[in-house]
Amino acid sequence: MNKDKRKIWQQPWSYKESLVIVLGIIIVGFSLQTTIGSFNFYLLSFPFNIYIGIGIIIFSVLSSIFKRKAFFKWLTSVHLSVSLLIAITLLALIMGLTRQETIPINETTNIFHLLGFNQMTSSWAFVLIYFLILISLLSIISKRKPTLSKKYLVFILNHLGLWLFLFSSGLGYADMNRYIMYVEVGETQWRVFDKEQKVEELPIAIQLNEFTIEEYIPKLAVINKKTGEVQPSPKPQYYQIDTNTKRETNLFGYKITRVEYIHNAVRNSDRTFKEVPMKASTPAALVTVKGKTQKTEWVSSGSSVQFPQSIDLDSSFALVMTPPETKSYISNVDVYTKDEEHVQGDIRVNHPMTIGSWKIYQYGYDNNMGKLSTYSSFELVYDPWLKLVYIGIGMIFLGSIFLIIFGINYKK
Repeated sequence: MNKDKRKIWQQPWSYKESLVIVLGIIIVGFSLQTTIGSFNFYLLSFPFNIYIGIGIIIFSVLSSIFKRKAFFKWLTSVHLSVSLLIAITLLALIMGLTRQETIPINETTNIFHLLGFNQMTSSWAFVLIYFLILISLLSIISKRKPTLSKKYLVFILNHLGLWLFLFSSGLGYADMNRYIMYVEVGETQWRVFDKEQKVEELPIAIQLNEFTIEEYIPKLAVINKKTGEVQPSPKPQYYQIDTNTKRETNLFGYKITRVEYIHNAVRNSDRTFKEVPMKASTPAALVTVKGKTQKTEWVSSGSSVQFPQSIDLDSSFALVMTPPETKSYISNVDVYTKDEEHVQGDIRVNHPMTIGSWKIYQYGYDNNMGKLSTYSSFELVYDPWLKLVYIGIGMIFLGSIFLIIFGINYKK
């Protein structure tokens, strides 16, 4: 006798119901996206993200108390977990294949923009699936009975670590703020301009003690005096000055030999230079040029306060020095917070300073003034949830390591 086939929506729910519900949530999300626009995560800034977290915890405790109820069984089932994993993977795939915009685009003719594909993490479909994952994952954790076993240790590290990571990086995003601060050398600054160009005072102050720039050694090139184009014009040639050797180099038919190089030079006379370590200095080189005639003269790239100097080769061409490229720029600072924290040190590109929940990055300087820049600009990122994100990642990492180690024993 054949058993009757199980009907959809018949308890307990399985993959069919889970996939239909998840698909329905995504459709609801797309409907909200087309009618009211993207979800504003900043509405969930402190303390509302804390309230939501407490609400999810209370709900998960209730799910563990009523875990025998059909709905809570389904909420913590593998069927829903797999369905949510498929949904978030598809949304992440769409995000990876679609150019993401930081500023909302009011585009009603483009279906991808209308559905929020260009701002996936702010789309209603993504947000609804994200919240359901948080609820389901914490309910699964609450349902599991704590035991002093290796299996439970691996379980709690992986699952709780993942929940902490998702919650902190998602709901914590609303509390993250970025600012650009301009600080004059020798001064202390704690004020910035917000998006509306209004002055905002921060609970952190930066004192700029010194600003220095490190430069690469410049290059030499032959240019056309009339057009200023580097020769030969189809494929310009440059000679990188080598301070370790004085060998002869051929540049656009001219033989050039470096006699002397001074990176920090000032004019000693109209046509000569001497070494003086100061911010107003400029790179200069004494070179011998052999062509139709031979001459040994100084060439300099110049600076914001010194004129460049070239060497006339003939009536059409001249030998010039290119401006030195910036290697790095460093700000020596003292940073203070209202919590009476104090950090002193250097901030350079890709080497930020951390103090409390703040990260301070070197952002820029006065490019026109170069080494003579009187200010340095910093990007300040406030992210009070970052530590929890790192804790979550660390727990997942430990859980994975223990899973590999203990997994061998399970098989045995």
